[in-house]
Amino acid sequence: LILRNTTPFMSVIATGLLAVALPFWLFSYMGRHRYDRDVSMRFNAPSPLDPPDVPNSPPMDMDTDTDDEDNNDDSGLRAGTFMEDMPAPAPAEARFMLEGGAAKFRMDETTTKLIDARTKAINVYSMSIDRIGDRTGTGVQIPTVRLSPAKGSNGNIDLFDNDGDSNFGEVVVKLNEAPLWDMQMDFGAGAADFDLSRYAVKALQIEAGAASLDLRLGDRAVQSDVKISSGMASVKIRVPKTAGVKITTDGGMNSTEIDDDFEKVGNNTYLSPNYNASTKKITIRYDGGLSSLNVSRY
Repeated sequence: LILRNTTPFMSVIATGLLAVALPFWLFSYMGRHRYDRDVSMRFNAPSPLDPPDVPNSPPMDMDTDTDDEDNNDDSGLRAGTFMEDMPAPAPAEARFMLEGGAAKFRMDETTTKLIDARTKAINVYSMSIDRIGDRTGTGVQIPTVRLSPAKGSNGNIDLFDNDGDSNFGEVVVKLNEAPLWDMQMDFGAGAADFDLSRYAVKALQIEAGAASLDLRLGDRAVQSDVKISSGMASVKIRVPKTAGVKITTDGGMNSTEIDDDFEKVGNNTYLSPNYNASTKKITIRYDGGLSSLNVSRY
């Protein structure tokens, strides 16, 4: 990859980057396997000394789902529950914005509410809902739901649990399937499993770092525009055979595997065999580096 189809200058740059990156990788690999039995790679703050005993105080009712200590566990993960009823009359369109750090993100079910989300992660999450003016001519405001970590909510990071696996927690989101959705997802390390086949997705933008992304799209929208940007990630996308699909890729040192029935019409553009004839269309633009992209039809 370094020497093929590159200029001598770019070969020197790429070789220099590898010369810097490989020693760091070897050091982290050797260090983890040498010392994880002793220190378990835990970066938790020291526990404070137990305070002196005080008389029991009368119980107090607390109406919160995010920062109650009962929602925490031994791993330092903090739990939260977020729900919003579907407004009446129901909006024809809605926006959902998800921001997160390191966690497992999952969307594979729907809800009768506007949103039903459960978090159990190293961050304390918060939810806000904004409503903008009507753009559809129905007189109904368009809600924008934002789910993101609260400022200053970073918890103690436990990189590995007792089995040596990463333990960053999970974020599970359910949305109502009635509106036409505009979605934006932005997260760092971790894994994301998004089955959006039951949603009408007008636009989907995903920005991921070193992550694993499994995305399933549907054909409920007439036109779906999907943009994915990632770092060192493994991206799997499944698209329906009932929709015409156009894929455009960009980036360097990527491994691309696209179903054989797609026709390559340019250096980085692929069309499904029914793209021109289909009344439902999906356009996918992928921009990644050192990533693996796999696209299949179902």
